[in-house]
Amino acid sequence: MKMGTAGWNRIFPRAKKRLFAKEEVMVLEGGSARDLLVILSGRARVEKRIQGRDALVLARLGQGEIIGELSILTGRRRSATVVAEGKVTALIVPAARVKEFLGGGRGVRGKFQRQMMESLARRLVRLLERLPMYQGVSGEPRTAAGLRLALEKMYAGWAV
Repeated sequence: MKMGTAGWNRIFPRAKKRLFAKEEVMVLEGGSARDLLVILSGRARVEKRIQGRDALVLARLGQGEIIGELSILTGRRRSATVVAEGKVTALIVPAARVKEFLGGGRGVRGKFQRQMMESLARRLVRLLERLPMYQGVSGEPRTAAGLRLALEKMYAGWAV
């Protein structure tokens, strides 16, 4: 279950809100991870451009979903562009505050949780970097089903 605005405000009480207009870029691929964004209202799409082709829509995000966690966890640049599909209100949380919050787990359990999150984030970023490879596997995957099929072909037999 996704957390509502009141829950996010309790976790990050001093975070600022920002309104994005329709088609405004919220996060730009290749940008640095200065902030985490939490969608409080509206919808956005996650896009990836590959070798000058039309953008491939990887996901659509709505209320309660977060943007930018991969870059914050891995320390790498943004892996995709996020565009507001209409008016979007987002909570803007500085990366330093997110890291501080994540570092709150004490002892072995806290270290394990942090390492697991970072590992999953790095694995997903590596997968996103391989988009050009699997894009050729089944032509231009333009639907969720096409993307899923290309991923299945690429990672057939991949044990985790």
